[in-house]
Amino acid sequence: MNPPVWSVESLQAARAEHYRQQPHLRVQTQDEALQFLNNAGLCLLFSARDIELPSLWGALCGGDRPVPRHHNDRELGLAWRWKDTLPAERAVLYGKHLRKKPVFISLELAPFFYALSPNYGDPHQDYLEDYRDGRLSVEAKQVYEVLLEKGALPTSRLRLDAGLGGSSNASRFDRALAELQMTFRIAKVAISDANRWSYCYVYDLLPRHLPEVVEKAREISGRLARETILVRYLQTVVAATPQQVSRLFGWEPRDVDRLADRLADEGRLRAGIRIEGLPGDHLVSQP
Repeated sequence: MNPPVWSVESLQAARAEHYRQQPHLRVQTQDEALQFLNNAGLCLLFSARDIELPSLWGALCGGDRPVPRHHNDRELGLAWRWKDTLPAERAVLYGKHLRKKPVFISLELAPFFYALSPNYGDPHQDYLEDYRDGRLSVEAKQVYEVLLEKGALPTSRLRLDAGLGGSSNASRFDRALAELQMTFRIAKVAISDANRWSYCYVYDLLPRHLPEVVEKAREISGRLARETILVRYLQTVVAATPQQVSRLFGWEPRDVDRLADRLADEGRLRAGIRIEGLPGDHLVSQP
């Protein structure tokens, strides 16, 4: 029996509705923005060519129009404002948590990502084990230890206290921040005017900023975490290839295949869907 075939037009139409990229669905208020982010589970600030996810920008515009270069655009101003205010209000997690790209993660979904992280509940010990085993860089260790000792700090102060000040260390500091966000050790918690541009991020340990995420993660197995993340992702993007899933979440391809087969057997997704004009077989969420 031949696998079902979808049209790319039907996929695009379903995504436009899920992503609120239609004029009558556009986000108007911060409360609507939070509702959108919670419904999506995972969301970008601006769309990325190599990542299939909705964007807050697209939902604000009612379509994924080009980002203007000037700063007096209403939707652009709201996007920049809410990506700061919503994390500061502990309403959502935002940072470079996937592929070193900034993403919003709902607080409902965040514990499942934390359950897959190398953290086991002791912020004073987990990072040391990873450092000794070569899974944490020395720069990330320095940044982490400053936050562990001193609490939340703006990046301007954090760089100096971690011994990574000066232009020659800028890329090393940025890589350390991304590394710590990818492993869900730190989070953006506020903004500060404590630098020459009067704008910079404030970071703190994720367990200190969102202890409820860590507490909920204790009850989540790795299997349940992957199942939940994959099903929720497909509910949002409608369809994705196993290769897209593997690349986005950093999961081994064979693990994605086994997970997809199991969920298909349970009737929680459909596999082997062909979409005209797109390469590969797709995984599709069940209605």
